[in-house]
Amino acid sequence: MTENNTNNRLQQLEHWLEQVFAEKAFNLDSLPGDASARQYHRLQLLDDSDKEESRYIVMDSADEQDAMRQFINVAKLMSPAINVPTLIAQDVKKGFLVLQDFGAVEFAHLLVDATPAQIDAHYQLAMETLVALQTISVETARLQYQLPDYDTALLDREMDLFSDWFIPYVGVALDKTVWSPLKAVLIKEILRQPQVIVHRDYHSRNLMQDQADNSRLGVIDFQDAVIGSYTYDLVSLVRDAYVEWSETQISQWTHDFWQLQRQAALTTAETVEQLEHDFNVMGVQRHLKVLGIFIRLSERDGKDRYLADVPKVMRDLLVELSWLDEQGSDEIKQVVKPFNQWLQSTVLPAYQDKFASQ
Repeated sequence: MTENNTNNRLQQLEHWLEQVFAEKAFNLDSLPGDASARQYHRLQLLDDSDKEESRYIVMDSADEQDAMRQFINVAKLMSPAINVPTLIAQDVKKGFLVLQDFGAVEFAHLLVDATPAQIDAHYQLAMETLVALQTISVETARLQYQLPDYDTALLDREMDLFSDWFIPYVGVALDKTVWSPLKAVLIKEILRQPQVIVHRDYHSRNLMQDQADNSRLGVIDFQDAVIGSYTYDLVSLVRDAYVEWSETQISQWTHDFWQLQRQAALTTAETVEQLEHDFNVMGVQRHLKVLGIFIRLSERDGKDRYLADVPKVMRDLLVELSWLDEQGSDEIKQVVKPFNQWLQSTVLPAYQDKFASQ
């Protein structure tokens, strides 16, 4: 968007807000962008004494009206179960939305300088919130809210971000003899896992400390929600692209999550070992996708800051492949082993050379 278009868009937004908040003065501060094309602003209403009265988040989704409609739809679906922003005002045609402001403290901020006990408490709350999300009826989500399924086509398309973006970026040729069987068995395994509502980006930057109620986490950026695997959001949370924990800690949280699911009478794995297996299967799919997305954000969208997070995602992928190579089902091992060998012998050296030069 050119500078003139940006200024015109801002003027349109301010005019709309003047209508929404009639006869009220306000300040509008733009917030840093994320991986999407949406723009966010913090709106502060002022009283006659020029003191803060109310704060809101304003979403400008000029080029993503469909995403805005989906955001509104999913917010209505999730709001009875978890703490999502209240919708204050909307104009989908214009692409404007005013939301409750949870504040500026992200889940990631809560982890800085926290003690191990405090960190564990934060993750327990995040997992409890996730379990609450998973209590929403899949049938209601599908029939009443038309939430799409995380189906074969979507799982496959996401993994192809790795072959379409990451592999060319590091400069190697794709070995389809190991790639195609891996994708096929991952999809088969993922589709047989218990199906729940999946946030699809449930991590430390999309969970907020609610400034009005510190005992609850605010959940944002959920418009891409689908019906899919019960392990997907857990992978997003504990193998976050932006926060690193030991495998011992991740295993403990995985065990805790299994117990929380059982306490909530959710459909889950019969054993925690099966949950760990499903967790690592889902993790491979997610991290193949994320590697491709981070390269695409840099190459196509000019958002180079995500390149700094690629090494963490690659480490997670290697851990998951190694786990499945050693402890996976026989069917999984048969395809993971050759793919992992190719990744280690061909892709990793090229990747290391590419990132060493940056």
